Amino acid sequence: MNIEKAVKEVQDRLETVGEQAQDLAKVSIHTLKAANEIVVEGVQDLVTLQTAAAKDLYTTGKQSFDKAVAAGLVAVVKAPVEYLPDGRQTIVGAFNDSVDTVTKTGEKLAKVVKTGYEQAAATITGKPVRKAATRARKTVRKATAAAAAA
Repeated sequence: MNIEKAVKEVQDRLETVGEQAQDLAKVSIHTLKAANEIVVEGVQDLVTLQTAAAKDLYTTGKQSFDKAVAAGLVAVVKAPVEYLPDGRQTIVGAFNDSVDTVTKTGEKLAKVVKTGYEQAAATITGKPVRKAATRARKTVRKATAAAAAA
């Protein structure tokens, strides 16, 4: 009887572990898909920003070159600073926009990875994920209702 009982316990445990592994795989795939979407969106935003800045710099440089050609070599030699393209604002703006985009993408990615980790840990331990955000929203609603009543 002890052998049958041990075999039954092992089978039950294997079924439980198998279900947990399937759930963990689903959570992992969902998390990876969400993270991939965030990264792709961030890269597309960066490409758009940098392409626009490059086009603007090209246009500014071409205008400056055309101005220098029209003025002639003597005029350019006398005052070379007047013929330099004014691209400082474009470069600084593109850099700042890129930093903002990378920061926002990183924050979104960290949030998705953290949520995925919590869900994976909950799947392994069998404990449900705490819904701190839901509690926070309820607290805000109560405070808003109390303030409106006052």
